[in-house]
Amino acid sequence: MSRTTQGRNGDIALLLYAGPFILSFVYAIYLWVGAGLSSTLPALVYVEVTQSSYVFLAGFLAVVLASVIDFNSEAPATRRSSLTALSKRLQALAFLSIALALVSALYASSFNLGNTLVNLLEGRYALVFPALLIFFSFVILPSVKLQGANRNNLLVIVLLIASPAALYELGKRDTPAGLGVALILLFAAAFLLVRSKKQ
Repeated sequence: MSRTTQGRNGDIALLLYAGPFILSFVYAIYLWVGAGLSSTLPALVYVEVTQSSYVFLAGFLAVVLASVIDFNSEAPATRRSSLTALSKRLQALAFLSIALALVSALYASSFNLGNTLVNLLEGRYALVFPALLIFFSFVILPSVKLQGANRNNLLVIVLLIASPAALYELGKRDTPAGLGVALILLFAAAFLLVRSKKQ
């Protein structure tokens, strides 16, 4: 009976982990059909999905709930040690989210690299969502020391969140300045991420 319950909890958690992607996909299809189907995803559809606070909050809450189910499914004696595996799972989910956001932004820009970056930055939650997942993955660890790789990763999170925020706030006053600062922050985050992987 316990195995059946654990398996059922695992299936529910898996579905919840996939929730943000399923929700974004369904909402994008709905908007795409409304705008008229075309050979490539309209940029406005991508931006509207990635700027939706409802999609962002529902997706993040789904992942948090999945994490709680995963944690509670573990035996009490192994729960503390299982947090490391859960943290790695959240980080993998964050990297998958970034990869899908890049592919979607590229598709929505008709494979134009310049427009891809603009779409990615305008769709604020496409960067904020994985950044929060990485932050959450560090918070749940039994002991987190802000030194070495952890400090680099937290800096990457701050830069990823600051990039769309800069585009939004500065862009209201000066679009080129907002885009420039946002790109600099994004490239800085990418540089730190690549460097930390090599070390």
